[in-house]
Amino acid sequence: MVMRFARPRWNARAFALTIVATALVQMSPSSPALAAAPSSESLVTAAVARAKAEGKAVLVEFGASWCVWCRRFEAFVNAPASGDIVRKQFVIVNLTVQERDDKKALENPGADRAMAQWGGKGAGLPFYVLLDSDGKKIADSNAMPNGTNVGFPGNPEEVAAFVGMIGKAAPNLSRADRQKLSDVLTDGLKK
Repeated sequence: MVMRFARPRWNARAFALTIVATALVQMSPSSPALAAAPSSESLVTAAVARAKAEGKAVLVEFGASWCVWCRRFEAFVNAPASGDIVRKQFVIVNLTVQERDDKKALENPGADRAMAQWGGKGAGLPFYVLLDSDGKKIADSNAMPNGTNVGFPGNPEEVAAFVGMIGKAAPNLSRADRQKLSDVLTDGLKK
């Protein structure tokens, strides 16, 4: 005698969709689990450990969602012509600060304090700090001749200050790569 079992009366596809929908509801923007951005300390600590393992420095960029110049920085470090050069020398950490009230949840806890501690209080955005692979500060973007923040380089003097700052933190950066970064930034000024 052959016994036959009744086929289950549930639909695997519907079950999977229910699981996904439940997860999405639990991860909605109002969910505390999603709303909490990682702490600045944890992100910087992880970046320093990675930099030490890879023989790089750390570039910490403080920015905000509303900051146009911060978006330009992100485009610069992700562009084919410049991003490979920057990422070859640096582990990049983006920390969110100074968000408007409706986007405060995007801020990394402790980032405002870290920015102030590293010299960025009142400097404007984006603000950069360059760390060695032990987490010690090498330079920051208060690199203009008058001690003000470079931000994202918007004129030839700022381009020179930015490239100089990057070169100070990345002594293995070749002259050709420095020139390439300068060229990419200078070409961006023409657009």
